[in-house]
Amino acid sequence: MKAILIFLAVLLFPVTFLLGQSAIQKYAGTAMPYPSIKDLPVLNDEGMVPFYINHLGRHGARFPTSGKALERVKGVLILAEQEKRLTAQGRELLVTVLQLSEAFKGKWGELSTVGEQEQKEIAERMLSRYPEIFADSARVEAIATYVPRCISSMNAFLSGMEKQDSSLVIKKSAGKQYDALLRFFDLNKPYVCYKEKGGWIPLYESFVQDKMSVAPVIKRIFLTYGQEIEQEDREFVMTLFSIAAILPDTGLSFDIKGIFNDQEWYDYWQTQNLRQYLTKSAAPIGNMLPVAIAWPLLSEFIQTTEKAINGQSDNRANLRFAHAETVIPFVALMGIGETDIQIASSDSVSAYWKDYEIAPMAANVQWVLYRDKNSEVWIKVLLNEQEVSIPVVTSCFPYYRWEEVRHYLKQRIAMSKEILLKPRNETD
Repeated sequence: MKAILIFLAVLLFPVTFLLGQSAIQKYAGTAMPYPSIKDLPVLNDEGMVPFYINHLGRHGARFPTSGKALERVKGVLILAEQEKRLTAQGRELLVTVLQLSEAFKGKWGELSTVGEQEQKEIAERMLSRYPEIFADSARVEAIATYVPRCISSMNAFLSGMEKQDSSLVIKKSAGKQYDALLRFFDLNKPYVCYKEKGGWIPLYESFVQDKMSVAPVIKRIFLTYGQEIEQEDREFVMTLFSIAAILPDTGLSFDIKGIFNDQEWYDYWQTQNLRQYLTKSAAPIGNMLPVAIAWPLLSEFIQTTEKAINGQSDNRANLRFAHAETVIPFVALMGIGETDIQIASSDSVSAYWKDYEIAPMAANVQWVLYRDKNSEVWIKVLLNEQEVSIPVVTSCFPYYRWEEVRHYLKQRIAMSKEILLKPRNETD
């Protein structure tokens, strides 16, 4: 019976994770707000006592990081209006875009009220689900990257914890001193070169051309079609999609999703999902480079966990707040739920690897450490608060023996170091 329940839990993960998310909303990909999981049960087996949590979180829902996309769309629409080439729907879109320009002023990249609430609720659930960990004025240490939305996410998360228990002893800090752990994607030169010039680019561009039929969208907005070259039309539509995808994160009552039908949303998501996979995960073209760069963070997770187990640290929880570029490779390096799957065909990626299941806004990875009645240490791994599998044999999922997990993770770190030592061409 237990084996059947485990199978169902793994099988239903995408369904429970997306509870309350519309089909269109999930096709926002990594721009999708964190899913509603307020009623998710805690499955702590009798005899398993939690004593420590190691946590990595992405910042919560935010405003667009810059005004470039909005300005590009606004410029095209204003010119078309001056030339009297906009449809009624196009004129409505222009009004909305102009309103967005005003609404977003001074807020570029900031955490929104939606993002604040996401972080607070995750924190509140953490304390309510694992009260044993946070009893007796527990010590909590939190760090964040220097980026303001990550610092704001940390502060919102900690306020959610303090709301549940004001006796917590909290230490927090943020800054560029944590770049090696939380912004490794900026520091590794071979990876930066791969991201900017790598062989993934022609694969992605070819896929976009095949998947994105932009003519129907253009015709809904413009009275005359064909004055711009195809590449310009595609860039305009893709930019418009990116704006529509981020709007639910802002907490503002703007909505331009109606410009696109469901199939168009799905096609757009496939292109962005492929881009995330090619640049941040285990795509064959990347030779595991985008994943291997996460090894310092994984090593630090192991070290802080070992200190908690051995009594070398008083922390009951270590919290980190970073980015999707941190979470996606970290998850793949751990091999969570086969997120490190290698898919050769671009057309098949969306069937086996979905960015919104891994890194929506406020995405998080949690290691929950337990002791059983014999004082043996076990670990349960959560992705976005859902119990998930890792490639380690266990007789009692979702729990894994810590010693065996540590051995597996150190093998992954050794693999990563070997990958990073390999010589590379600029186009690798």
